[in-house]
Amino acid sequence: MINRRIFATLGVAATIAATGTLLPSATPDAKAYEYNWGAISWGWQGNTGYAVDYPNAGAAIRAAKGTCGSCGYFTFYNSCGAIAYRFGYRTVIGRASGYPTRAAAENAARAKAGPGSHIRAYACTTR
Repeated sequence: MINRRIFATLGVAATIAATGTLLPSATPDAKAYEYNWGAISWGWQGNTGYAVDYPNAGAAIRAAKGTCGSCGYFTFYNSCGAIAYRFGYRTVIGRASGYPTRAAAENAARAKAGPGSHIRAYACTTR
C-alpha cells in the first residue's frame, strides 16, 4: 500500500514537472481566433447607433439598429469605424470601417464625406 502511494505521488510530481499543471493541455484550434464585431447604424435624420464587442456581425447589427430600425448600417471587427455627415443630415455621408484607431476611422470618414463634414458617431471594438 505504501508503494502505491509513493508511485502515485511520484507520478503526479512528474506530471506537474513536465507540464506545469495537472490539467490536460489543450492545443488551440487554428480557427480559435477571436473576432469582436461592431456596427454603426445611421439615418438621414441624423440618428445613429452603435454596438461593439459582439460575437458575430448579425448580433452587432441588431444591437446597433435597436434605436433606429430603418437605418442603414455597416460592420467591422477588431477595429474602429466612424460616420461623418456633411451639409446637415440629408446630403452626404462618409462611412469608414476597419481602421486601427478612432482617429484613423474619423479621418477616413471625413475624407469620404468631403470638406465641412463632421463626425456623428464612432466606435471601436476590443482587439
